[in-house]
Amino acid sequence: MPDKVTPSAPVEDTGYINATPDRWLKIGIGPLLLFIALALPFLGDMEARLGFGILFWMIYWWVSGVVDMKLTCFVPIIVVAFYPFVDRETVLKLYMHRDLFLIAGTALITASWVRWDLARRISLKFLSVFSNDSRIQTIGWFWLCGIVSFVMGNTPVAAIFAPVAVAALFFAGYKTFKQRYDSKAASNVLIAVAWGASIGGMTTPLGGGQAVVTWGFLNDYIGTEVYFLDWTLRLLPVSLLCMLAVSIFIYYFMKPDPDELRFSGTKDFYRAELEKMGPMDRDEKILGFGFLAIIILALARPLYADYLTGPLFAWTAPAHLFFIFALLLFIIPSSREKGETLLTVPTVTKYFPVPILFIWPAAIALGRVLGETGADVVFASWIEPLTQVAPSAAIFGISLASSFMSQFITDTAAAGILIPMFLEAFNDWFGLELGAVAMVWIAGAALNCSFAVVSSTGAQAVCAGFGANIRRMFIYGIQIAILTSLVVAIYFVVTVGILELPFYLLPPR
Repeated sequence: MPDKVTPSAPVEDTGYINATPDRWLKIGIGPLLLFIALALPFLGDMEARLGFGILFWMIYWWVSGVVDMKLTCFVPIIVVAFYPFVDRETVLKLYMHRDLFLIAGTALITASWVRWDLARRISLKFLSVFSNDSRIQTIGWFWLCGIVSFVMGNTPVAAIFAPVAVAALFFAGYKTFKQRYDSKAASNVLIAVAWGASIGGMTTPLGGGQAVVTWGFLNDYIGTEVYFLDWTLRLLPVSLLCMLAVSIFIYYFMKPDPDELRFSGTKDFYRAELEKMGPMDRDEKILGFGFLAIIILALARPLYADYLTGPLFAWTAPAHLFFIFALLLFIIPSSREKGETLLTVPTVTKYFPVPILFIWPAAIALGRVLGETGADVVFASWIEPLTQVAPSAAIFGISLASSFMSQFITDTAAAGILIPMFLEAFNDWFGLELGAVAMVWIAGAALNCSFAVVSSTGAQAVCAGFGANIRRMFIYGIQIAILTSLVVAIYFVVTVGILELPFYLLPPR
């Protein structure tokens, strides 16, 4: 078994506040930013300034990490307690959204994957085909996590695969946190896990909180459901291009030391561990094929959605199906452990990514706060000049802005902030009734280019805790973020700005 993380390793915030004067001073900067915003006329009227103040406060607390990120999510409620800019019942409703079923359902299912080793089997099978070249291994981990993150959030993907990567690195001789942190090759593997978990999230609405938030806003904007297949067809090409660009960068620029060009025995390790697992048992088949069946139903939804309408068939929506399947796992008995079901409370307690239940609703609430206070309209007026310039300039601006913001706050929070603003600013872009549709695809892709800062996604934090070199992640992460946001921009300059493809300009039908 791999060594436990040493005390020097980054650890998750426990929620307790170290009550030193310096810490309290840093905490106080958050509300201070709110009061500063209230004194700045260029931020609009007083209500809009309040919205910006809440935005600045939450961003500062998220980026600085002076308090637990979950506490940051309650800032709108804290403000309402002192100044009811909306009534108290309304502010609580800001946190509720129909897509909570999707987030909770997929996270519950993947928690059971970890419990019954299905995630481990998938990763071992995939990685057993790679050579011992450390750069190829790194790219293999990146593609594995990137593909899996098509249908899972970045935090669960990293939580599932980072321990497997550590086990492989342990077998290759990197047995301690310090050895992995100091090694370019070992650290590259863990960084690749984090980056793969992040970049693949643009490909389907199942790719994490940022994808669900973007999908939800787009549904509301066009007034109808965007089918998973329509989403995937539009964003899969740019996702694959970004993954190819990152792979080339990793291979040629993130070079390990000369004595680390080859890992010892890792390919044999994967095969041996896979053989130890034996064939798939009943439990793994139920979890794997059940999940796959829902994915297929989600992608095929355009074929049957028109026939299954009304409240009686509401359960056929993908978000409901994932949640229903997760609930069924609580009553389906395991064939492996007598008296245990495929999903239990201890499994949920151990593997469920609890922060997503705070961060994702908070991103929704923050976006709605900006709308309630009119801050989104003010922001839209600032970026409105982009709507008057050449389409290519607007596309580059949106891509770079989305990627930049997602480096320093969670990508989910960035989606909650930016998507409503872009919808407002580009509503009649190209003279179309729903002209902001193209900008949603652009921003939705670029928001996943979050690689540099540990706080930007749960995946980065998880992998840092297992030994990913934070400085190396930041230095190369900034370069990767610029590279991938440029790939996104160039792709959409061609498809939207030059070719003006209705496929991207018009809402899916």
